[in-house]
Amino acid sequence: MSSTQEMDQEQETAFGSIIKHDLLASVVVFLVALPLCMGIAIASGVPVAAGLISGIVGGLVVGTLAGCPLQVSGPAAGLTVIVYEVVQRFGLEMLGTIVLIAGLMQAVAGVLKLGQWFRAVSPAVIKGMLAGIGVLIFASQFHVMVDDKPKGSGIRNLVTIPQAIWKGLAIPEFNGREDRKFRTEMLRTVGDLHQRQVNLHERVAERVPHPGNREKAESSDALVEIATVDLVDLATEQSQITKELSAVDVRLKEFETESVPSKKFTRINEAASLAILQSGAAATALQQNNIEEILPRQVQAVASLEDLMSHQKNHHLAAYLGILTIAVILLWQGAAPKPLKVVPAPLIAVVLATLVAALLAVPVLYVEIPNNLWSDVRFPSLTVLSSAPWAAVVQAGLMIAVVASAETLLCATAVDQMHQGPRTRYDRELFAQGVGNVVCGFLGALPLTGVIVRSSANVQAGGRTRASAILHGLWLLIFVAGLAFVLRLIPTSSLAAILVYTGYKLVNPKSIRDLGKYGRGEVAIYAATVSTIVITDLLTGVLVGIGLAAAKLLYTFSHLATRLEQEQGSRRVTLSLQSAATFVRLPALARELEKVPARAELHIDFSELDYIDHACLDLLMNWAKQHESTGGKLVIDWQSLHARFNPDTAKNGAPASESVVGPNESVGESTVSQ
Repeated sequence: MSSTQEMDQEQETAFGSIIKHDLLASVVVFLVALPLCMGIAIASGVPVAAGLISGIVGGLVVGTLAGCPLQVSGPAAGLTVIVYEVVQRFGLEMLGTIVLIAGLMQAVAGVLKLGQWFRAVSPAVIKGMLAGIGVLIFASQFHVMVDDKPKGSGIRNLVTIPQAIWKGLAIPEFNGREDRKFRTEMLRTVGDLHQRQVNLHERVAERVPHPGNREKAESSDALVEIATVDLVDLATEQSQITKELSAVDVRLKEFETESVPSKKFTRINEAASLAILQSGAAATALQQNNIEEILPRQVQAVASLEDLMSHQKNHHLAAYLGILTIAVILLWQGAAPKPLKVVPAPLIAVVLATLVAALLAVPVLYVEIPNNLWSDVRFPSLTVLSSAPWAAVVQAGLMIAVVASAETLLCATAVDQMHQGPRTRYDRELFAQGVGNVVCGFLGALPLTGVIVRSSANVQAGGRTRASAILHGLWLLIFVAGLAFVLRLIPTSSLAAILVYTGYKLVNPKSIRDLGKYGRGEVAIYAATVSTIVITDLLTGVLVGIGLAAAKLLYTFSHLATRLEQEQGSRRVTLSLQSAATFVRLPALARELEKVPARAELHIDFSELDYIDHACLDLLMNWAKQHESTGGKLVIDWQSLHARFNPDTAKNGAPASESVVGPNESVGESTVSQ
């Protein structure tokens, strides 16, 4: 057979493997990734489209370049806390730039072959970081699951969970189907207007700097250069939103006259009037090119629409859908027939919750997504870049780069343990992640990492090559581009419920037991990392964990335990050394030697010693000379010592098991033959 025929046969075999294994695996991973991309975007405080674009890039770009072929990348729950804080601090318009900076850092680190160094973090810190993120996700998404907003800090989200439970336990209102259909239609309409207002706010912010950068922006020539024509289209769109809000207000009042008056409808009408007022003020600021008022008015317009939506919410109905979602996940994982478990539980749960919401016309919040996904793509703006606080922006980018890299490479290590195929090339994987985040940053999407949930689903579904990861990105692209209307049928509370469950799984109480096998110190580092993340923020928590791990390491290599025992009726004295004998513990060792009686025969036990340095050996030798003058002896098990701390020397010579150090011998001059 010719070489050409052999190559053709190999290609046919590889193609057959892709069709047989990777095609099915890619469909499974796509079904896992779809709800997670949307849920993580909502948890991060960004449009759903940003999460979907990241999932597409994770498949098509990172999947092609990856050093871990079976790892699947996309937006990850582990970064939601950081992204949420970045958006709150810098504005949505700066997110892409920060993600792009993080990607550049990762790519450079990959080129410099620093992939292994990102893994040089104590497991207690990594597990504590993931658990802390899990607690924050659980606490924040618990509120979203009842169609409420997160309260801000992690502690506030935790302590207000009882309030969310109380809202979910409200007595249900048994309204007629027509009433529910109208409420649902109004929620969808206002939700669509809210999504358009957020989109408009971001586009305005690309030309007018974020309020957090106001001081620098006022001294910048960028504001002076904003031409009126640049804002005309935006003013027209804002006026259109105001007009549609007025139509909503009219319909609400008409419905109220036809139904039984209630305090809730009164509050809804008041909120609608305020939203119209704020939207009109935002339009006026744009029409007049009032630079000082444009962004504040946009913020108020967004807030007024959120307030209108909050008055229309039915927390108890959203809670029922969330509970249904979690229950289906647990039942499917525990009771579904094994052949059917290839279909991911979160997908089954979301589909069922969506069907229930549609059939019963449940008036809750639904996913907000534009018909054209690419209308939410936001490229970096020169106006935003010219007024950015670069020191803080680079710091945020570094934080995303470090956490994303650590999570990715730890995930890659876990994936390697799941299969017998090619091992991970860490530097290449880090470079691929960097390229992916550069693309995500350029498109204004969420940062991505390797994700263990999708990767394990890929392996379990039979994925063999990188084709499964690439194809999953292609399926995401096709589905989102052609079936965006389907996504708008999904209740937000159902996606939040998936994140609540994911947060619980990230905490993983089993990891505490595993760490306990290595001592209480590891558990203490874990607990300190988790609590600090929840109380303060992710960066502080990770730094505290790393600091404690370093302190524990320093203690381990500077701690020396000694035990001096004398046999009754004998001159023999045994000095046992445990842990590490270094110059730091030289005074402690000297104090023990001073306790040895004159004329005693001192035996030193090194069996429990991890390390001894030259300073301590020199002390022993010098002390031996002095002790010899009193008629005593120092007996050292040189064979054990050399075997433990100088294996090369032990191989070259065969020292006596015990040697008596005489007065004329020094550290390098024992009876050991060289």
